[in-house]
Amino acid sequence: MKGDKTIMQSGLVMGMLLFAFGAQAQVVNKKICIEVELQEIKETAPVAAETPALAEAEKDPASQKDDTFSWQAHTRNKLEHLDASGPYLPIGQTPVIYLERLMEHFVTHQKGYETVEKDCAESIRVELYPLAEGWTVFARYSGNGREERVDQLFPWELSQFAERSVVALLHDVPISATINRDNVLRADSKKSSQRVKGTNHFEVGLGTQIRGGDFNSADNNAVGGTTHGVRIFSPMTLSAGYRGKFENWAIEALGQLAIGTSKTAASRNPDGGHIDFGGNVGIALHFLRYLNPRGISSFYMGAGANFELLWFSAIKDRSLGASDPRSTLLGGGLDVDVLCGWEFMRASTVQFYLQMEANLPAYVIQNEDTYGSIHTWFPGMSFKLGVIF
Repeated sequence: MKGDKTIMQSGLVMGMLLFAFGAQAQVVNKKICIEVELQEIKETAPVAAETPALAEAEKDPASQKDDTFSWQAHTRNKLEHLDASGPYLPIGQTPVIYLERLMEHFVTHQKGYETVEKDCAESIRVELYPLAEGWTVFARYSGNGREERVDQLFPWELSQFAERSVVALLHDVPISATINRDNVLRADSKKSSQRVKGTNHFEVGLGTQIRGGDFNSADNNAVGGTTHGVRIFSPMTLSAGYRGKFENWAIEALGQLAIGTSKTAASRNPDGGHIDFGGNVGIALHFLRYLNPRGISSFYMGAGANFELLWFSAIKDRSLGASDPRSTLLGGGLDVDVLCGWEFMRASTVQFYLQMEANLPAYVIQNEDTYGSIHTWFPGMSFKLGVIF
């Protein structure tokens, strides 16, 4: 009984293996039809004459009845000339027949696919639109709906196009992703792109900042001493620079200056150490995104960076007898700016904007001398009104 059980198990395993191999052997390839068509201009399409003879024929109603001078006859002759086999085609063959055969060849070399003449589940349709030299080609695969285009295909590039278009269509990838060393098309090097031409403007802005940090301050409760704590400064600001607008987007590059508007008298801190903010100078670069690009007015958001140099003044100890009661401490680095604004009167020659910025330093100010020291992060908020010319 035990031996029979072992035989039955072995037979079951063998049966499963045979079933798996049989199922694998029965995998059916997708049957694909290939259709290549050379497009002609419809006879009802109004077109301009290409030659002086055709132009004269159009002026003379009698001559328009003669097919010799008609545009339709001229176009038909042109297409027949393009169909003629040349040095890049097999003798006696046309581009349509040869391209169709090439497509069949490359489809058959894709695993899981084969080409047939009829009774196909899916199809690849290629349309050739004649140019003065070569064709514009559209290729579409019904299996996934993908369509690819080559703006100008030359007769000597039919094999390369067939290989790349088949891979692109069957695997649902752009034809540009199928390039290798042996199938480069001239169209790959002749991409025609039109760039957005923006408008260029000069801008000037006036405003104020609110900046805060941890500084030494004159202590009102202790004669001559200092205390440590957070202080807020509000310098006035001036900016000037360039703003270029490109439909939805804009870029601005500008110089900025801030001047401190408050200073503590040296007499209030005879022992020295009090810190005041003198101002800063910087160069900023911002990228903007308009929410209503075509509107007379538009809100916008943006981000960028500002490289700035800051200066502070420290009150000296009076007992040292210095001729200048203050010393200068410097700091600086890169700020990350996040901003939003409103631009209005955009249809006029002179435009205006209101803008708010968050200035977030990517550094900590650290500096000291005999008379004072600074160690703080110094973020800020900026508000300004600007004019754009």
